Amino acid sequence: MFENDYIMRMILQLTRAIRQSLFREYPSPETEIRDIEGKVAEALDLDPRLMFKLEPESLVSVLQLGNVDPVLAIYAVRSIYYESDLLEARGELEVAELRRRQADAIANAYDIEVTLADASPEAMEEFLREQEELEDNESGSENSLENQ
Repeated sequence: MFENDYIMRMILQLTRAIRQSLFREYPSPETEIRDIEGKVAEALDLDPRLMFKLEPESLVSVLQLGNVDPVLAIYAVRSIYYESDLLEARGELEVAELRRRQADAIANAYDIEVTLADASPEAMEEFLREQEELEDNESGSENSLENQ
């Protein structure tokens, strides 16, 4: 139960950061990128200064040692791909490429069928909308069970 609560809290933090980015609620692009990086690192229980400097294979090894929840890995992959697009738009091509390779490596290691195209702003909006619907359905089911 506690672990599920933790995972849900991490997922909510990631989706909140992406949602804020999609709706341009950050004061600057630097803040936007650093917040997304911070939320991803926190969700994966890593120091962001270390996590985003690791080569993709090393990052996957660290994640596998830490027993990262596969559902959380899906959100992390999408978020890292999304961040890579933000970095590319800012002209930080080398860092953007590293993020893509990191996301690719995590996706491959956890058999996640998410690609860079799944992290476009439009795809992320759709994904977040679907997640909200799932959460609404789950909370509706829980409420009906409690009322029985």
